[in-house]
Amino acid sequence: MTYNNILVSTCAKEGILAFTGDGVNQDVMKAATTAIKNVGGFGIPTVKPWNIDTIEEKMNLVKESGAIAVAMDIDAAGLPFLKNMNPPAGAKSVNELKEIINFAGIPFIVKGVMTVRGALKAKEAGAAAIVVSNHGGRVLDQCPATAEVLAEIVAAVGDSMKVFVDGGIRSGVDVFKALALGADGVLICRTFVTALYGGEEEGIKTYINKLASELEDTMAMCGAYSIKDITREMIKI
Repeated sequence: MTYNNILVSTCAKEGILAFTGDGVNQDVMKAATTAIKNVGGFGIPTVKPWNIDTIEEKMNLVKESGAIAVAMDIDAAGLPFLKNMNPPAGAKSVNELKEIINFAGIPFIVKGVMTVRGALKAKEAGAAAIVVSNHGGRVLDQCPATAEVLAEIVAAVGDSMKVFVDGGIRSGVDVFKALALGADGVLICRTFVTALYGGEEEGIKTYINKLASELEDTMAMCGAYSIKDITREMIKI
């Protein structure tokens, strides 16, 4: 089984939506969307901010997969291999995002938001959700940590859209902190990759169980009997 097949299918069995990646090679998106199609669309393909023609080609693959939502890591506009393409790929205006979101036709997630202004632009474009993310610090050196900006972004958008977050989340305690800061959910990448290559399906299951156990223990110690009971007052920054 391929990386995507193992990741997407195992996460789906555990009730987790796997985000899949994109690349210059068209086969990357084909493999991702095929894996998602095989689990009835229970996964989220991530399309990079290519030129509009390439985006539409990728979105057609997304539609064929039956995915329940699609994401775009808009901050990837800062990656050299995108900027140097011909035609160039990169930043998208609100109007361009509106066009892309309308073409997608399914809930659209804008990943790579680090400011209130960016969040409000995503909302204006019609995004159903955002991911507060600094792309692992790989697109802009010395940018803030996601934990430093999450609460103000959540406050700015209110209940108008879902807010997810990634960046350094490795344990169930980290998940608790993110939820306490207002996130509706979290994204985790690196440790899932390690778990997959170290133990394939069993490795992923073990890591998911570890996260769940740590989150449950933290909630119990903080007096939160359900996810909705987790509040900002339970942590200090």
